[in-house]
Amino acid sequence: MTVQKAIDNFLLHCRLERGLAPFTLTAYKLDLSQFQEKRYVASLNSVTEIDKNVIRNYLSWLDDNYKPRSIKRKIATLKSFFSFLEQEEHIENSPFRKLRLRLDRAVNLPRTLSLPSVNKLLKAAYNSLERAKQDTANYKEKTRDIAVLEILFSTGIRVSELCKLKVSDVDLRNQQILVLGKGKRERVIPLCNDSTVNALTTYMAQYTEYLDPSTQFFLNRDKRPLSDQSVRHIIKKYNTLSCIPEHATPHMFRHTIATLLLENGVDIRNIQKLLGHSSLAVTEIYTHVSLSAQREALTERHPRLQLNAEENNR
Repeated sequence: MTVQKAIDNFLLHCRLERGLAPFTLTAYKLDLSQFQEKRYVASLNSVTEIDKNVIRNYLSWLDDNYKPRSIKRKIATLKSFFSFLEQEEHIENSPFRKLRLRLDRAVNLPRTLSLPSVNKLLKAAYNSLERAKQDTANYKEKTRDIAVLEILFSTGIRVSELCKLKVSDVDLRNQQILVLGKGKRERVIPLCNDSTVNALTTYMAQYTEYLDPSTQFFLNRDKRPLSDQSVRHIIKKYNTLSCIPEHATPHMFRHTIATLLLENGVDIRNIQKLLGHSSLAVTEIYTHVSLSAQREALTERHPRLQLNAEENNR
């Protein structure tokens, strides 16, 4: 079997049998195409000719051109590919078997918004709503914008999860939403503050004639499902109006709420459930951000500073 045929079979398996999302399939395809294009892979007649030396050559190239985080993802794609081939008996053993990999795992800390910046951004949206009261179409749009901002900050859901929300997923009576996350895993997130519930209620009242249980919850100005790009545009608009120093993105709301909850003493396992992480190790990235806040607090408020001050006053 040629390498190209093996890749095609693997991608078909991922789409039909594993039911992977289009975004994941695209990433897999790009990673495998990049691997296949290397001279020492393209020259092979069969996928069975790929051995540890081929993998080592490729890893060496990755190490020269990519950061550890990207390398780790590309390796994961290849491992999954060869595991499939081994399972289907197209190859005897994966070339990754007994291959020791050592990567310098750089920790890329999540970018967050400060609480004052979140406040300014929300205020800009509410002020914009107040000014739009005489313009019905504009007012409707502003209620949607506020509902989007409030739910992002309240729940920390991914922008893709927000856009996939259906009307039937939003239960305002019980103040909770049903979210379909990565790997088609469902989770229920409580809406724990009145601001979010009020924003969603107001939005639904304005759009009620266009909403039914089977439709997407958030709609654009043409009453079609809101896209990821539209959400980014909404945030960019209020980012500009609020004049905050950060360049806000949808995912920064997710990072921000996770970090603030951790700093306020919320158990990391509850944060894991909120964010829909399959592994606690993924959530633990926020402990690094929290540690920086702890360092700042200790630097400014440690009791040793009082002793220093007393010594200086003697």
